[in-house]
Amino acid sequence: MKSIPVQAPMYPEPPYKYPGARGILIIYETEPSSIKKVLPDVLEVGDMPLAFLGIMEYPKCEPLGPYNEAYLMVQAKCGDVSAWFNPFMWVTTEEALVAGREIWGFPKKMADIKLVQKEEKVIGTVERKGIKFIEAVVEPSGPLEMPFEATIMTFKQMLKGDGSGLEVKKVLLTTNPLEMKKMMGGEGKIKFKKSREDPVDLLEPTKLAASVYVEYDMTLPYGKIIKKVV
Repeated sequence: MKSIPVQAPMYPEPPYKYPGARGILIIYETEPSSIKKVLPDVLEVGDMPLAFLGIMEYPKCEPLGPYNEAYLMVQAKCGDVSAWFNPFMWVTTEEALVAGREIWGFPKKMADIKLVQKEEKVIGTVERKGIKFIEAVVEPSGPLEMPFEATIMTFKQMLKGDGSGLEVKKVLLTTNPLEMKKMMGGEGKIKFKKSREDPVDLLEPTKLAASVYVEYDMTLPYGKIIKKVV
């Protein structure tokens, strides 16, 4: 395994398996100008001004162990490739953070992520450095069938140790095979709070498109480099 520390790496090689994943997903429309603000210069706004929020609970990850995760995705393009791009992501364990950042370039930060059920509602929150900057609610009312695309575009960037520029700048595409166990649609709500270090309010919704509770099994393999700048 080519990671550090070489005597005791923090994570093993992918693929990683996520049986029993559960959480809420809210897909919504936002302004194209808002999406442009969260894209690196090698990407363009996608054909549809869509974003989605996910707040997930992974009770088992083979072999990283259990953790929770939250993320925001937007529709973006890299040349002729269109996919969900991941500008914001948070996790609850250091193993998940380090593996995600070093292998794929997932922009992970540590946060307090909760997913709880209160009566008929599933409530997800994300808090970091004393600011609860995401609150989301899904109230599932019935079974739902809709396409669920698990192909994600990430941007991996690393500085040279001497400060003279970048030694890595590339775009990866990762397809996560998943088996949907349960999907229920219903009413949803998102509330973003301003945070200088986690500016999710850049992607304020203009209209909610779908609010979903999901349960699935997922596999996370290595990604594929689709654009290499450095």
